[in-house]
This record gives sequence, C-alpha cells and structure tokens, in this order.
Amino acid sequence: MPIGPKVLASVLCLALPSITLPALAAAETLTLQVGYGPGGSYDEAARLLADHIGRHLPGTPTAVVENVPGAGSLKLAKMIMQSPVTDGSTIATVSSALALLPVFDPGNTAFDPRAVPYLVSMTNSASYCITPKASGIDTLDKFLTESFKVGATGKDSTTYTYPAAIRNGLGAKFDIVTGFESATEVDLAMERGDVQARCGIGTTTLFKGDMMQRYNVIVELATEPKHEIEGVPFLLDRAPDAATRAALTLVLSSGTIHIPFIAPPATSPEALANLRAAFAALADDAAFIAAAKAQGFTLMMTQGPEVEAMIRDLLATDPAVQDRARALVQ
Repeated sequence: MPIGPKVLASVLCLALPSITLPALAAAETLTLQVGYGPGGSYDEAARLLADHIGRHLPGTPTAVVENVPGAGSLKLAKMIMQSPVTDGSTIATVSSALALLPVFDPGNTAFDPRAVPYLVSMTNSASYCITPKASGIDTLDKFLTESFKVGATGKDSTTYTYPAAIRNGLGAKFDIVTGFESATEVDLAMERGDVQARCGIGTTTLFKGDMMQRYNVIVELATEPKHEIEGVPFLLDRAPDAATRAALTLVLSSGTIHIPFIAPPATSPEALANLRAAFAALADDAAFIAAAKAQGFTLMMTQGPEVEAMIRDLLATDPAVQDRARALVQ
C-alpha cells in the first residue's frame, strides 16, 4: 500500500527525533536606542556602552546608538513595549521616572515597568537643580520664591517630575516649559536666557568642563543626602510636613534607578540571559571602568533583577503616599 505524504512525514519525525532546527545566529548588530536627542547623560551612557558591550555578547556584535527622542523618552518606551524583536539585538534607555509611571499616571498603559525586562541601572548618584550664573537665582530660597522658567524634556521625565514636585510640594512660583528633545537643548536654552533652570542633572554632567563655574547648583535631589557637592542644600530638609516628605521621597526614588536599560518584553529567555550576563561582565571590565572614569561618568551599576525588585517595592508603597506623589508631579 502506498504511503501518503502525511504518513511519510510522521514516520520521518518518529524515525529522526534528533533532527532539530539550527539555533538562531547571534545578532551581528546590537542597537542601543536612546529616548532623547544627542548629548546628555543618557546618550553618553549609550555611546560608552556601545564601545564595550559587544565583546561580552555571543558573536561580538557591533553596537550602534540610535536616538529616538520624544515626550521625555515615553515615545521610545512605547516602541519597546510593542517591539517584536526577540533576539536581543535591540535595547533602550528611557527615563528613570518611567519606573514610577503606574504611580504618576495609572491610566497610562502604554508603558508598564513591570512588563519589560530591566537590564541595568547605570548609576544612582544624586540629581540636582541648576541655574545659570547670569540668572541671579543662586540660592534655594530664591529658587523657591522667584518667578522664572524651568526647562524639561517631557512630563514623564525627571526633568519635569522633580521640579513639579518641588513647585507643588514647597509652593515654588516657577513655570515648567516642556518639549525639549534632550537635556542638552535645555542647557542651550538656559544659555540663551529662554529658561532659567533645569532639574535632574547628575554629577556625570556637572563635573565636566566648566559646568560648575557657569552654573549655580541649587539643591540636591535624592532620597537621602549623598554630599557629592559640598554646601548644596538637601531638598527633603525643606519638606513642610511628614506627608509631603514621604511623597517627595517616592518621587525622588526614581533616581535610584538612573539611566536604566531595558529590553523588549518579546526578548527570548536565552537572549535576555546573554544581555544580563554582558552587563554583569561590564561591571568588572577594567577597560570599560577606565573609559567611564575618563569620561567623567559616575558609574554605580545595579543589575537588572535587583532593579526589578526595587521597582516592585516602590510600586507597593502605601497608596496614600502614592496619591500624594501623583498630585505633586501634576
């Protein structure tokens, strides 16, 4: 009796159980997407990684940086959530404030920090608010009482959430102007006099060139004092009451997950393991560490699983504190 094609296929499958499809080849290119325009600490971190991470990945892929600015990096965060890429060939860095998006904007489901794999947080140094020397706003008291403009990239970035929390929590009078594609654009606007301040700047940027000579460092933004810059007031010391202090602490806690890198949710377990192993290896890579130091980058890496645990803890904060924090960043 002749054997039909379906029967023959079944026989072959049974007779040759060891035949498997070849494994997917390692990606030749790793794309590091940045949710901001060129310049600024996020872009610099991606370019630093691009020079070193490839040698720790299978196939030693070439790493390239792609800037995808928009809405304080929320545009890119949405793209990553929807990305079909499974092979680990695309990763991204987005605003640290997006780790608290379920607190700040619970109705916004475009990005869920619990649904994307976090790979690393590059640093957890304090952030600061700065003003140009020419602005005359050179003390925290003036910052809280005078009328001026603060530049921000978007409402879902720390360049907005931090000053908004200061304004609403401490009764400051300044306005916040959004729409800049990068922190570098905000700096240029300060030089032109279009805006008089920006918040969310870290030591990686402040300690470069003559920044400390050209700008006043007004206030330290962190959940606990780090004393990285002598004589700078600590914001939480100005909280008017315990409830406001707790809410401000939650807002500022996103800074403990600063310059995070994430992968698409579709990333395969094998590719995710390779990416996480690469970031873990970088933490002990002498050439990478030396390059970071030479660029003035404040390297304090927290690996992905720990970052995800931190996010879970933050999102489990007392609902009353979350409600107050949400009101502060409006």
